[in-house]
Amino acid sequence: MKYVLLSLALTILVSCAKKENTDIDIGKKVSDAYPSISIDKIRKIDDKFHELIINNQVYYATNDGKYLIIGNVIDLDTKESITENTKMNQRLSIIDSINKENFVIYKPKKTDHILTIFTDTSCPYCQKLHNEIPDLLDNNIEIRYVLFSRNGNDVDAYSQLVSAWCSENKTEALENLFAGDILDDAEPCDNPIAKNLEHAGLLSVEGTPTIFLEDGRIIPGYQSAENIIAFIKK
Repeated sequence: MKYVLLSLALTILVSCAKKENTDIDIGKKVSDAYPSISIDKIRKIDDKFHELIINNQVYYATNDGKYLIIGNVIDLDTKESITENTKMNQRLSIIDSINKENFVIYKPKKTDHILTIFTDTSCPYCQKLHNEIPDLLDNNIEIRYVLFSRNGNDVDAYSQLVSAWCSENKTEALENLFAGDILDDAEPCDNPIAKNLEHAGLLSVEGTPTIFLEDGRIIPGYQSAENIIAFIKK
């Protein structure tokens, strides 16, 4: 396969390296060069490159152990981004690890597709996207909200999400928040809001809404139901 590397940053790992192309050797060379890092995963792509996951980021190392590369790797034969495919699988793994009970789910009569959406009820574009939910449900698209305070856990938005979660009727409480209402503080309860901040960090969610498709693709920001449906069909 032929590859092209985009937006590269090259780092010399060793000045001279034996051509021992095993996962253990490549991992050791990287770890020796950067003792503070932890390699989450490593796999051999072909006879030229290894792919490494380091701190949830995708890197590549030449099989001679000489260079560590960060950038978008595209297979010129298939025109596919190997890097993006890896990132999509990473996202799916993280989303699959979220306890289903920690979602607020809007189910259509029949589910053909599922969207996982990191949403903040204080975010105007999240409120705008929420108005698209009926059209998405009519198109057999299930919505799984992950309640996420985009400004962290020290502001009113965070406490309002906790109050919504701890309400007797989560969905009704959320509807009120999306409409701009202020909730009374609910009785404290176990809630996933703090854990959702961790998931957001792993998924590199920086703003809301952030929409994840069931194949791992990502739609950042607000889109109309029509545009979301078109994106799903791509």
